[in-house]
Amino acid sequence: AGGDSGRLRPIFVPIPKISEIGLIDSPLVTGITAIDALTPIGKGQNMLIVGPEEDDNDGRRVNKRGWMINLLRNVVQNHKKRVSEEDPLDIQTSVGGKGVRCFYGLTSGKNEVRASVLGGIEKAGISDDIVTVVSTHDGGSTDDSKDNDASKKLEAAEAVAVAAAAVTLGEHHALTTGGDAVVVIDDINLHKSLWDMTTQELVQIYGVDSVVEADLNGGSSSEMRGFFSGLIQRAARYNAKKGSGSVTLILLSTLPNPDDTETNDDAEDEEPVFEASDFDAMAEKIQDRISMLVKAKVPLTPTNLAKIQIPVPRPSAAENVKRLALQHVEDLISMSDGQVWLDGELAKQGRSPPLDSTRSLTRVGVGADTRTCRADAPALRSVVGSLRFEFQQATDVLNSSSGASSSSSAAGDTAKQVRKRDAFLLAMHQEPDGEGRRLSQEVVALLAASGGHLDGVLARGARAGTPEGKGALEGLLGFVEAEVPDIMASIDKTLDLTLEDKEMLERVMR
Repeated sequence: AGGDSGRLRPIFVPIPKISEIGLIDSPLVTGITAIDALTPIGKGQNMLIVGPEEDDNDGRRVNKRGWMINLLRNVVQNHKKRVSEEDPLDIQTSVGGKGVRCFYGLTSGKNEVRASVLGGIEKAGISDDIVTVVSTHDGGSTDDSKDNDASKKLEAAEAVAVAAAAVTLGEHHALTTGGDAVVVIDDINLHKSLWDMTTQELVQIYGVDSVVEADLNGGSSSEMRGFFSGLIQRAARYNAKKGSGSVTLILLSTLPNPDDTETNDDAEDEEPVFEASDFDAMAEKIQDRISMLVKAKVPLTPTNLAKIQIPVPRPSAAENVKRLALQHVEDLISMSDGQVWLDGELAKQGRSPPLDSTRSLTRVGVGADTRTCRADAPALRSVVGSLRFEFQQATDVLNSSSGASSSSSAAGDTAKQVRKRDAFLLAMHQEPDGEGRRLSQEVVALLAASGGHLDGVLARGARAGTPEGKGALEGLLGFVEAEVPDIMASIDKTLDLTLEDKEMLERVMR
C-alpha cells in the first residue's frame, strides 16, 4: 500500500517500537456524547466496539456500522470547521500541515454488506473524505461443499489483508505528514475464522501435536494473542522523532445474536441426544435416574432432562458457539486500550446509542500518571465528574427499590437518582444518522444535566428519544450558542473549559 507520495509500504509490518511512540495526550472528539463522556478515545489509541449481529430490518438495533460512519463524519466535519476558521484557504490540512485522514477497512465478503456500508458513507456525504479498503471476495454461496470451504478460507484470508492494508495507509499518512489517522476495521471476526481454519489445516497435515490444546478447542493461546496483537497494537501516538502523528484504531467485533443461538425453527430435529456414559462424572443419584430413563427408552435430550431437573453434561453446539465467542471477546478486551459495548437489550429499550456503561471503559489515563496521559478532553473532564458512578448508583437504587424501605426519604432518594439518570440520558441521546455535536455542545448538554437544568424539561415528560426531549435539548444548545458564542468557540478551539467560562454557561442556563 502507498499514499499520495507514490511510495510503497508493506501491509504487514511489526508493531511500533517503544522508542518510536509517545504518550496519548489528546482526545479524538467523536461527536457522540456518550462515547466522549463515558469511554473517550485518545489519538493513537485502539478501541474495541463490541455488539451483536444485526438484522437491517429491525427498527431498534444496535447499528454498530451506523455509529462508526457517524463517528467518522463527525471527525471529518469538526476537523474541516476548525481548519476553515484557522486557515480559510486550506481546508485539507490543519495547523502546520498536519491533517486528519480517515480510513475504513471493510473485511466482509458479502455483497449486501459492502453495498450497505458504502451506501451509508455516501449518504453521510463523506465519500470524498474517507479512504475505503474493501474485500473483492464474492461471498455468493455455492452448492459444492469443497468450493464453499475454499471460498470461506479465501474470504477470511482477504479480510486479514484488507485490515492490514487499511492500517498501513493510516500509518503512511501519520508517518509522512505528521497528521492524525483514524482507521475503522469492520470487523475482525474473520481474523478468528482464519486462525481456526489454519489450525485445522495444521492438524490435518502434521497431526494434533502441531497445535496447542487451546487452539484445538477453539480457545485462546499465546500464539493466537500474538496474531491479533500484530493488528491491535499498530495503533500509536508517534513521538517527535517519528513526526508526532497518530494512528487511532477502532475495531468492530460481532457477537452471535442470542436469538440465533437460543432458538431455531428446527430445534426438535437438531436437539442432541446424550449417552448414559456422558453422566459418569455426575452424582450417583443422577446416574440412577439416567439408568431409569435408559430402561424406559426415553431419549436423553436436553428437553427431557430439563423436565426432571437433570443438568446436561455438556453445552449444546449453539451454547458452545456463544461461550467461545464471549471468551474470544474477553481475550480481545485484554489486548485493547478499551472497549465500547453496544447492547441489544438497551437498543430495544430505546437507548441511543445503546452503550452499556457497566461494560464500557477506556484504559488510557488510568494508573499512576494521569496528568500527561489522557484520552478525554479537558473540557469534558471538568463536567462529567462521577457520571459513571451516578449511572450505576441509579441502576442499583432502581433494582433494590422493591425491597427497600417505603419511607418518604427513601422514595425521595430513588426519585432523585432516577431524575439524574434520565437527565444524563437525555443529554447523551443521539441517533446514528443524526447530526454530530461539537465539543462545546457536548459540554453544554452534560453541564445542563449535571446542574439540574433539564429537570423542568423532564418533569414535563420530555424524555430521551422523544420529539419533546430532542426539541428541548436542541433549543437549549441553540440558545446558549447565541448567548455566548465566544465561549463556545473557545471550547472547540482549546478543548478546555475555564472556571470562569463554566460559571458563565451555568448562569446562562438558569
